[in-house]
Amino acid sequence: MLPDYVELPASRSSIRSTWLGTGAATVILVMVAVVAWVLLMAARRPPPPPETGYLSALKEAGLTNQFNSDANAVAHGHQVCRQLEDGGPQQGVPADKIAVDSFCPQFTQGFHILDSATVSGIFVVTDSAGVDAITSDGATCQGANGYSDVGRDTQVIVKNGKGEILATTALGQGKGNSANCTFSFSFPVTEGQDRYVVSVGRRGEFSYSFGQLRAQGVQIHLGH
Repeated sequence: MLPDYVELPASRSSIRSTWLGTGAATVILVMVAVVAWVLLMAARRPPPPPETGYLSALKEAGLTNQFNSDANAVAHGHQVCRQLEDGGPQQGVPADKIAVDSFCPQFTQGFHILDSATVSGIFVVTDSAGVDAITSDGATCQGANGYSDVGRDTQVIVKNGKGEILATTALGQGKGNSANCTFSFSFPVTEGQDRYVVSVGRRGEFSYSFGQLRAQGVQIHLGH
């Protein structure tokens, strides 16, 4: 009589499959454990200091040339936040906005980035009466006699209402003839001042708003 069943020895292929399955499961478990460990270490790692992100953001924005060094940039950033914490106006240049985002984000909302502009100006000396107020070689010119203080090196100074100097430049070479001599110049300004007072040498002061400077520039006429 034969038994109801017969035990057959396991084939080599089935043993190999069992070992391969066990090995694959082990590899997967190890990989999961490694990933979990990496994530755990990353979570425990302290975040980089805000100074690092601030300097990186300045570099990405191309604003690092506004500061003498990284230390100077960081000092400026902290100063911006101290002024805001003391009740200063929530406004500033683009570098100030980066400082706010990095060091005192509670002021980010409502912070206004001040606009900047390069202002073009002309200063015209006129001598329609022929009183030798202008000397000219037919192409270049400058003031003479009573206007001898007007020339290429005459300073143009821009101040705010407090008398603080915001920008300086010079008239540059005059062009024209003995009847009309025109000097062209330019200077940068940033909004946020109550007014902008432009003076050319000792020829008086002229007051503008930021909008006027940006839209119309500076046009000053001397003589008749």
